[in-house]
Amino acid sequence: QPTTDYQLSPSNLPSATFLLTMMLFRSLLSLAFLNYAVAVPPNDRCIAATTLTEGEEVMGDNSDANYDYNSQGICGSRSDRRAVWYQIFGTGLEVTVSVCTNNEAVTDFGIFFNCNDQLCLGNPSQQDTPSNCADGDAVEYTFLAEDGENYFVHVRADTDTEGVGSMFTIKYTEPETDDEETPETDDDASASTSTVVALVGAVSLAALW
Repeated sequence: QPTTDYQLSPSNLPSATFLLTMMLFRSLLSLAFLNYAVAVPPNDRCIAATTLTEGEEVMGDNSDANYDYNSQGICGSRSDRRAVWYQIFGTGLEVTVSVCTNNEAVTDFGIFFNCNDQLCLGNPSQQDTPSNCADGDAVEYTFLAEDGENYFVHVRADTDTEGVGSMFTIKYTEPETDDEETPETDDDASASTSTVVALVGAVSLAALW
């Protein structure tokens, strides 16, 4: 009578080589995911865009960012390249975004209204040579940032090589406000003179008493 019970024996146990191979595969897979998580910039996606503060320079690097194929061709000819994201909060003033490169790499950018809607506000003309920070050069784009609106800056590198991108500096500025004192008018000067005369007269009368 043959038995149907499955019994473990040295002959049907997984071999040591097989077990070691599986352990090595799992270790390599975990290491690959860890390297990916460490390498990818924190602002690799629009929903995780880094918020910019007016007038403050921020250093960036898109060398290990992902390609944004969803943005292909809709906000400049390099919209689908390796890129990172920044966010600007509108205050009703004109905004000028400036980007320059620190590693001789051509860097472009575009301005989007929202994340994942492919609605482009605009972009500077395509760059063929790097705008180096050390030379005081920069790529710029100016637009009116409506009060209460958010705008997303998509900074990309002109390269298809893995692990190679642009190291850049980005900032935005608003028009300077006029903090100078309002010049005194003739009417103001006359009023001041009359006040002084009145005070002198009052002092003189008080002296007589």
